[in-house]
Amino acid sequence: MQKYLLSTLMTLILGTAQATPILNLFELGIQPGQTATYDAVGQNNISASVGNEAGTLAMYSVKQKDNPHMAYMVEIYADDAAYQTHTASPQYKEFLRRSPDILTAHKKKIALVPQYLADKKIEQTPVTINNLVIVDVKPEQNDAFRAVVMPEMTESMRVEDGVWAMYAATEKDAPNRWYFYEIYANDAAYQNHRATPHFKAYLEKTADLLAGKQAIAITPSLLANKGGLNYAAE
Repeated sequence: MQKYLLSTLMTLILGTAQATPILNLFELGIQPGQTATYDAVGQNNISASVGNEAGTLAMYSVKQKDNPHMAYMVEIYADDAAYQTHTASPQYKEFLRRSPDILTAHKKKIALVPQYLADKKIEQTPVTINNLVIVDVKPEQNDAFRAVVMPEMTESMRVEDGVWAMYAATEKDAPNRWYFYEIYANDAAYQNHRATPHFKAYLEKTADLLAGKQAIAITPSLLANKGGLNYAAE
């Protein structure tokens, strides 16, 4: 709670000068027999980047629960300059060098526009919960959906200690398609979140606004962030 209040205070102090962060989502196929190598190379890239690059705010490596050969990388950078610094780093170049022997031809980058990015410092454990959800909103209801979901996420981060991260973004070429990536301390924290008045109100208020919803069951491989991020698009 104290960490979140501090990050909120810093945002108020910095005002509107805050740059728009970069949020990347990659969907990557892993070749048979290469998951351990993928994890090792990814760990080197993530640990060095989050640990040594001031503008690399978070990097998360996760895989589909039912298909460990389908991976996702979620990356957050302070701005485009920070992302360019990362792409010039030795650990990123090493990841690119090793990729042809590790990844399949399935390499997809989903272009996203950040809407809400907030996190606390992640201390990953074997029971840490990750959610990845894609929500299609009826085009004419996009503003109404945003007006409901943004305060709900803000309240969740403010009052729920077990909610470690909530990120929301819209697809660049389909602004009514929302991507949500969330991190919870454990299943108890997630179930507590689902029982809160603000989450129940969100479900009730958005029920008629949605055209579709897809929840991708994922399991975390390596989660690393700096913590204290608090960004909301205007």
